[in-house]
Parts: sequence; structure tokens; C-alpha cells
Amino acid sequence: MNNRLRETFGAILTSAVILISFLGPVPVYAQSPMTSGAIVAFANQDRASASVGALSEDALLDKAAQAKADDMAAKGYFSHIDPSGNAPWVWFKKVGYYYYGAGENLAIDFSDAQSLNTAWMNSPAHRANIVRGTYSRVGIGIARGTYQGKSATFIVEFFAKPYTTRVALR
Repeated sequence: MNNRLRETFGAILTSAVILISFLGPVPVYAQSPMTSGAIVAFANQDRASASVGALSEDALLDKAAQAKADDMAAKGYFSHIDPSGNAPWVWFKKVGYYYYGAGENLAIDFSDAQSLNTAWMNSPAHRANIVRGTYSRVGIGIARGTYQGKSATFIVEFFAKPYTTRVALR
């Protein structure tokens, strides 16, 4: 590396360090975006702490969770039961997902995955879903809509132990 390039690089690095020092630490919300991957990663950290196997994100469960999140956003409700009286499991059926056991966590108006996960882990019922060892799959849905006249983010987390058929031996 020539001297001029080294000096330029050093000046840029020094400026960056000064700017970061001036601005302070990066806020937590900037470190944990509201993505399905981040939500699943936090859940799996909690499961590891509880000595429970990791969840695998399931594309079909993602589709079911997204459909539920989209429905809540479009119709402006926030509930495990939709306005027509359907339980969460209707969304599994709509995408053809079969399961032995399933659970649902809902949240509204969180902007980052870490604060969302903290809130769920501080709630006994939500925590139980996250660390339940019988669940091996997870699906996440995130949608923007309106709730009680205000813009809102709806988050759906579906858990399942999938049902798999066995082929009969002849």
C-alpha cells in the first residue's frame, strides 16, 4: 500500500471513530431488525438457554402466519380469533399444513425483534410457546395496517410439530 493511500485510509478511519464517539453507541433497535430471521434467531437463543432443540423456519408455516398477519392488518383486528370466529388453526388448514400440536404468538407495534422477543419472554403464555420442546417448526408473518385508527405492525409467530405420513411397507 503506498503512503498516500495509507494516509487517506487512516484519515477516513480516524474520522469514523470520532463520528461514532460523538454519536454514541448504536441503539439496540438498529441491531435487531424486524425480520423473520431475527425473530427466529432470538427464539432459538431462548430455546438453547432452556436446553431445548432449535426451531426450523418452515416455508408453509411462514405462508400461514403471513396470511393471518395480512388478515389482521386488512381488517384492523388484533386477536387470536378472527372477526368471523375462526381460531388460529384455520390459517394452517388454508395452506394445507398438518400438525400434531401448534401454538400462536401475536404482537403489535414492535419495531425491532429484540424488544419483541423480550416482551414475549416476559409473558408466561408466550414464553411457554417459544420454549415448548414439542415444537420443532416456526413460521413468521409481519404486516402493516391500521389498528384503532393508527398505523400498526402486526406480527404472527406460528409454532408446530408437523404431522408426517408414513408410507406403509409391503
